[in-house]
Amino acid sequence: MQLTRSHTMKRASEFARVRSQGRSDAGRFLILNTAPLAGAAPSRFGIITTKRIGHAVLRNTLRRRVREILRAHGSPLAQGLYVVIVVRNRAALTDYHGLEKDFLKLLARHNPAPVSQTCSNN
Repeated sequence: MQLTRSHTMKRASEFARVRSQGRSDAGRFLILNTAPLAGAAPSRFGIITTKRIGHAVLRNTLRRRVREILRAHGSPLAQGLYVVIVVRNRAALTDYHGLEKDFLKLLARHNPAPVSQTCSNN
């Protein structure tokens, strides 16, 4: 799945709508929030990392990891959704594969369609 500028959320009102009106599933390292998007438009994604996680370099690293996981495994979320992923504080203690495993569990819990549980070894 390709993430372009048109696939990202920037407005605080969009984030607030998804978090207040959407569905939420919490994992060990991530929280997945979704809300329906009007029409059959491509999904829009947002990633939240708070200052409680740590310094800016760590927050940016976690955001890059989550974006890469979305590119690799986010195709079930590709159409008609607002998606907000909140990175929890304890995500700073894990590596890419831990985040990937947690995302796949959340995706399987959230989406009734079967999801591939294969993790890459890159």
